[in-house]
Parts: sequence; structure tokens; C-alpha cells
Amino acid sequence: MLKRLSLFVLMLLLALSLFACKKGIDYSKISGEKPNQELKTGDYDLDFVTMHNFVIDYLTSEVMPFFFVKDNSFDISGDNEKKSITITCTCLKGTTIDDLDLFLSMVLNGIAMNASEQDYRFKTPSVANDGTYLDYGNVFDTYELRINAVTEDNKVLRNDTFKAGSKISIDPRYIKE
Repeated sequence: MLKRLSLFVLMLLLALSLFACKKGIDYSKISGEKPNQELKTGDYDLDFVTMHNFVIDYLTSEVMPFFFVKDNSFDISGDNEKKSITITCTCLKGTTIDDLDLFLSMVLNGIAMNASEQDYRFKTPSVANDGTYLDYGNVFDTYELRINAVTEDNKVLRNDTFKAGSKISIDPRYIKE
């Protein structure tokens, strides 16, 4: 009998301790609204060295030869204060705008993918069922894009500035092999 009584008391103490430790939810403090996850100017900074390295790795993983871009001339830089991203490169003589735009579409996709890895509020580029990229995500809605591409004999291929939120005239779709 004493054994049963001590077991009953022990169970009662265990049950009371479980209820005493558990805090209830104060439903009066829940607004029912979704948390704000929108981008606000100045509340994040992109790491452009990481972005540059990511894009280089991304380009080499695609196994598409961009032999027309001179070695060590490609660079991605940026300014978080001014919210701008700059792409510069020097191409070999005879490089066409179509060649350059294919290269730049892959670079812009890489930038968008890395921005979404650095901050979840940046969306990755949209991709169709067949693997075709449809847009560049939303990083360029916040960051201005500057492109400076010249040939080795200083012929300007692209010297463009796209304001944040404006349409970029480089098609995000490219052929995947």
C-alpha cells in the first residue's frame, strides 16, 4: 500500500511539474499578419568578392567556353551604399555582341543566384520546365547594374547602366547543352 501511495505521489508531482513548466501562448499578442520580409534599402549588404568567386565557379561548372573573354579581365564589383553592381571585362578582337550577351546572361544569372544565397529576400531566377532561365530574380530591382565591356583594341561592346527596377536588355534565356 505504501508503495502504491508513493508511486501515486510521484506521478502526481511529475504531472504537476510538467504543467508548471509549460508556458501558455498569449494569443492576444498574435496579430495574424505575416512577417514583413520585403527588402528595404540599407538593411543588408552583399559581399561582392564572394559574388565574383561564385560567378567564376558557376561559369566554369557550365562547361561553356568563353574563350573570347581575356584571362583575368573579368570582374564583378559593387557598392552597397549606392546599391550598384558593376561588371567589367575585356574581350578579344572580333567578339560579337551576341557572344557577349550570352556570356552576360550567364553572369547575371550567377549574380542573382549568389545574391539569393547571401540574403533569402532576393529571389533566384525563375526557370521553365525545360531548364530555360526566364528572368534574373529580383536583385536588380534593388541594385543598379553597370556593364563595361570592351575589346582588346578598346572598341566598346557594351557601356550600359540599368537603373534599379528597369528592364535589362540582355535576354536571360540561354542554350543549355
